[in-house]
Amino acid sequence: MSADPPPPWWVLPNVAALDAPAVAAVWQRFLADRFGVDVPWAATAALAAAVWAVYLADRRLDARRGDPRSDRHRVAARSPRLFAAGAGLAAALALAFATQLPESYVLFGAGVGGGVAAYLAVVHAAAGGLGRLPGAKEFLVGVGFAAGVAVPLMAEGSPAAWPPAVAAFAALCWLNCRLIDRWESGARPTRADALLAAGVLVAATWPPPVVGGAVGAAVGALVVVHVAAGSAPRAARVLADVVLLTPLAAWGLA
Repeated sequence: MSADPPPPWWVLPNVAALDAPAVAAVWQRFLADRFGVDVPWAATAALAAAVWAVYLADRRLDARRGDPRSDRHRVAARSPRLFAAGAGLAAALALAFATQLPESYVLFGAGVGGGVAAYLAVVHAAAGGLGRLPGAKEFLVGVGFAAGVAVPLMAEGSPAAWPPAVAAFAALCWLNCRLIDRWESGARPTRADALLAAGVLVAATWPPPVVGGAVGAAVGALVVVHVAAGSAPRAARVLADVVLLTPLAAWGLA
């Protein structure tokens, strides 16, 4: 049997898990700016490195189970040591940047990191138990991702101001993960998926208009990508994370 051909070059950022750190960094700076929190660049670097480490480790663990559904899973299965080494390097970078942060950042970041570690343990050590709960894995990923982004707000922001914005972003991440799972598994979207998308749009009305607009625009773009997913699944998978970079447009229009 011949080996699978290598993925095209434009898929490589997704295969190397570089898109998720970019999304995390952009939303961290965007939300902090909206709520008047001055974030050290070391915090952004630590977040990006930590997200990269988690995603590489997750793909390495998926590869151990022989999950061949996507380009990133197939590449991780062919190069497990490379992914493991990359995860270790990224984790070391995250720790190095964390040493430059205020204690409050470190404490909240450690709390989020503990939750993410627990998630990985449950997903990969419990024989996929969460997979039997529809949407549970994607929900936890969305919550964990948004929590990591919100560490500066937890550390320095007003607790009366930012939670609706972070909740809307978490719901957006949940929808993103849910649609990606649908595309990669070949399952048809359900009414629950449509209700989730509608719920994210409702949640986008809670935060300040600029934040709500970024969330709503990302939902609309995800729907467009979803329509194209059947004929161009690779492009849809790459664009699913690209469309989460709507804060860049908000900055450009400011």
